[in-house]
Amino acid sequence: MTDDILIEGAKNNNLKNVHVSIPKGKIIVVAGLSGSGKSTLVFDTLAAESQRLLNENYSSYIQQLLPHYEAPNVDRIINLPVSIIIDQKKIGGNVRSTVGTITEIYTGLRLLFSRIGEPFIGYSMIYSFNNPQGMCKRCEGIGEINEFDIDALIDFDKSLNEGAIQFPTFQPGGWRLTRYTESGYFDNDKKIKDYSNDELNKLLYDEGSKPKNASAKFPKTATYVGVSIE
Repeated sequence: MTDDILIEGAKNNNLKNVHVSIPKGKIIVVAGLSGSGKSTLVFDTLAAESQRLLNENYSSYIQQLLPHYEAPNVDRIINLPVSIIIDQKKIGGNVRSTVGTITEIYTGLRLLFSRIGEPFIGYSMIYSFNNPQGMCKRCEGIGEINEFDIDALIDFDKSLNEGAIQFPTFQPGGWRLTRYTESGYFDNDKKIKDYSNDELNKLLYDEGSKPKNASAKFPKTATYVGVSIE
C-alpha cells in the first residue's frame, strides 16, 4: 500500500482518463504544453476535491459562505490530503506600484518606521510615497520627473505664424493655435528668439489668465495657459 496520492480516471475538461501517482513530502512540478491539462489536473481535480471534502465538515451555514467546489469527473482519488489553493492570477498594478506595495512588505516597513522613528510620529502614512504628506513634492512620489524639452517643442527661429510651436495640434491655421495668436499677448510675426523674458514666460509658463486685448477669434470661454502647462 502506497502513501502516494493516486488519481485514477481523471476526465475533467481536456483530461482523457488520466492516471497519476503523486509522491507526498516532495516538491512536484506539473509541466506540459499549453492546453495539456496541467491546471485542470492540479486545480480542478486534486485541489477542488480536497477543498470540497474539507468544506463538508462545516455546518450548512458556514458552507454557504465558503467557495463552492464541484465534484471532479474522476473515478477515484486515494490518499488525498488537505490542500491549500493559491490562485493563478496576474499581478495588477499601476505607475505607483512597487515590489514593496504588491507584497505588502512596504506597509510593514512604513508602520515600523512610524513607531520607532525619531521623532516618534505614529502615523504611518507620513512615510508613504503615495500620500501627499509623505511623497516628494516634485515627482509626486513616482520617482521620475517628466519635463518638456523646450528646444524640441519650440523653434526659436520661427514666429507663431510660421509654426514655431512644433506640436501636431498647433499647426498654423489650427484652432488650438488661436489661443496664442488671437490672445493679444504676442506679435505673431516676431521670431521667438527675439521675445523678451516676459513674453517667453507668458508663452511657455502662464498658469492661467484671461486676455484683456484678445481678438474676436479668441475662444470666448477659453482661458489662456502657457504651452508647457497645456
